[in-house]
Amino acid sequence: MSIYSELQTLLDLIISAFLYLLLATKRQLGAFSHMDATDSIGPSEQRSNLVDSIEHKTKRTVGIDFSEHDAYGKFNEQEASPLFSVLPRELRDHIWAYATAPYEDSNEKFEETSYYYRPYHTARLKTDTSILLTCRRAWLEANAMPMLQAEHSFYYHRPAPDKRDPEWTARLTEHNRQNFGHLHLFAQMYAIEGLRANKGRLRGYFLKGLAVAGDFQPRMLHVTVRHTDWWYWEDEAPLRLQDGWVKAMLDSPDLRSTQTFKLELETLDYKVDQLAPILERLKGMVSEEMETHVVAGKPAKTKFVLTGEPETCSWEGPANIDNQQFGPYADRSTLKYHVVTLTWKLRFPDIPNGFVPRLRRAPRIGAEREAGPFGGAGRLDRKHWVLPRGMHQAPRARSMRPPGRLTRKRKADERAEDMARYYRMQGVERAVQQQSRDLAELHEGVRRRHFEDYGERQEVERWEAQWETQKSLLKFVDDSK
Repeated sequence: MSIYSELQTLLDLIISAFLYLLLATKRQLGAFSHMDATDSIGPSEQRSNLVDSIEHKTKRTVGIDFSEHDAYGKFNEQEASPLFSVLPRELRDHIWAYATAPYEDSNEKFEETSYYYRPYHTARLKTDTSILLTCRRAWLEANAMPMLQAEHSFYYHRPAPDKRDPEWTARLTEHNRQNFGHLHLFAQMYAIEGLRANKGRLRGYFLKGLAVAGDFQPRMLHVTVRHTDWWYWEDEAPLRLQDGWVKAMLDSPDLRSTQTFKLELETLDYKVDQLAPILERLKGMVSEEMETHVVAGKPAKTKFVLTGEPETCSWEGPANIDNQQFGPYADRSTLKYHVVTLTWKLRFPDIPNGFVPRLRRAPRIGAEREAGPFGGAGRLDRKHWVLPRGMHQAPRARSMRPPGRLTRKRKADERAEDMARYYRMQGVERAVQQQSRDLAELHEGVRRRHFEDYGERQEVERWEAQWETQKSLLKFVDDSK
């Protein structure tokens, strides 16, 4: 047996032993299982209402520290536990991964004849997160693991009970969206062939609304075309695939923070020869190089590169798909499926060892700050006052009346001119009064806002001092970022 095999066996034994101890009773874990009032992180409706109240009073967003670095000094080091005092962090990460790995729920099995039933997709996936409640340090080290390992399935036609949709994604916290691990897209040809490489088009399949930097960066995108997703499969039509949507995925700016892209094509065993030319075309595709990241202060290009040979597998399923009898399979009891998987990895052509998920995105160009309603100086000025139309001019001077006898017509004209002048003056006076009232209301609003800001700052300082005393993981988030 080689040294590598011996080390791997020893590592498996260590992980298995500690995992067994970790999942045993909390009393057997000693200091590791100890939880006091400040160390508990369990969710509760009361805490949720408290956070809402704090955000309402302070007009600030309440966040939480997710890492040991951010929460330094706020948790028990658990030095009495060999899990933390003996094992290095790398081995603990393996333990957290094993403990929070998703598995198929035996109580949520899928119907075997359904469109979505296939190997590794025979039941709802379930994740056990109870290990995160053992102590604060375990939570800080492992809170991202469930989301990183979970497989989220999106269906465009004939969804399974475990379906996700863009509305579900929009409800996730920013932290969870940033820890997307595995997105699995099941799409029929009609739903995917319209895809283009424009920014945001691919993201729209998983997340709607205004795009924000970092809100869509799955570690893996897995696209599956099942036998029942091909055009006119029920009529035994020849396989055909438009290359455009695959090329659009490889060139999409939305995937330039995704490490792996997999394309899985499934068909019946007697159609393998029809799939061969499609695979040859896909293997010859070249991803476009584009500047998407900043490395060491310089723009860096990325591209997807096909890795290795396609993986193949086969499986058998019932011929009565969705409990229906289709003509081409009427004389069959089972169908044999052939599955081919192509895998692309995101690479930096100029940085061979670049690791995509850890590199930061290219900086976004921020919008310029808008000027205030009264210009950059931020003060009121008469030249900014808005008067009714025709009221910005000074009243016209009274004209010199020609000498001579006043006739009745001249008297009426002069009276009308005097009345018009009077009404103009009244209009100007009302406009000035209105501007004065608006100015007073504005000043009052500014004073009121200053008073509210002072009260909010007092609330923020009070809660920050309380959280620091309690060593709480809660904190106020800077919304401007």
